[in-house]
Amino acid sequence: MRSTSGSNDSLSGDAAATRDRGRVAARAAPWVALDWAMAIYVTYVAFVAVVWAVPRWPYLLGGHAALILGLLLLPARDAAWEKPHPADSRWRSSARSVARFLRYTYPALLLTPFFEEVSLTINAAAADAPYWFEHYLFSADRILFGGTPAVMLSQAGNPVLDEIMHAFYFSYFLLIIGGIIIAWTGGRRGRGTPGRGFHTAMTCMMLGFFLSYVWYPFLPARGPWEHAEVVAGLRPFGGWVFTRAIESIIAAAAVSGGCFPSSHVAGAWALTFGLYATDRKASLWSGLLVVGLSVACVYTRYHHAVDVLAGLTVAVFAAVIGYGLTSRSRSS
Repeated sequence: MRSTSGSNDSLSGDAAATRDRGRVAARAAPWVALDWAMAIYVTYVAFVAVVWAVPRWPYLLGGHAALILGLLLLPARDAAWEKPHPADSRWRSSARSVARFLRYTYPALLLTPFFEEVSLTINAAAADAPYWFEHYLFSADRILFGGTPAVMLSQAGNPVLDEIMHAFYFSYFLLIIGGIIIAWTGGRRGRGTPGRGFHTAMTCMMLGFFLSYVWYPFLPARGPWEHAEVVAGLRPFGGWVFTRAIESIIAAAAVSGGCFPSSHVAGAWALTFGLYATDRKASLWSGLLVVGLSVACVYTRYHHAVDVLAGLTVAVFAAVIGYGLTSRSRSS
């Protein structure tokens, strides 16, 4: 008699695998465009880390696998858990509101870790012979502007203008946080559910960052401030509060090689474009600040002028894609 235990085990394994795939598909089914963008970007970085065996790649792989698992385990949007309940105490209602806000805005919490991990993937494809892209950026700046704008602008300034420009550079943090809150509330105070344009603004912003980050491993470029031959002999920046605050932030969190395109410019402009879908007044005020931020990125010598132009280009592409992916959410 022929034993069928082997075939039965194989069938059981196939059935289990099918069930597991079904569970994963069921968990991913409610994902919105932003969740898919997160999953694709996280997978991309893990792929780069493994293929080119970047420093600490097992940690990157494990961390990004955990992020994918976390995405699958997140509670669904617009589900019963986030709905106000008449029996809720004030504390429980507040906790529900905070949990709802964090559930919808979680990608923004990962922006800093995503940026900082770029330091591990810079020059991923040429680790044995590091390649730096910025000599093309210096050349492009000279062709377009007749010199190095980071030098020309900063040298023409003074301590008061230094402080103003560093304040604009610092405004990046306020723009991102404030823009998310404005998109969430939809212009109405005390709103506990996302505004009609929230998904568009959030998706555009995150795509602006992701479409910048993906280039850094293969087009690593350092800003003018990292080149001693460029900044030698230049006047030190004056200023008081914002100048010193930005210098401290850069000293602690700067990533060498991650300046083209400027993710600051791309993310801030993409968010501004996203806000325009449903809140044109907020988008206008945001745009005015982002213009200042864009100039400040060059004035402070942290970026080449073409980094800013590239960041703006990325933002336009991010907005076009974001609008297309979230059109349904704005009409609901």
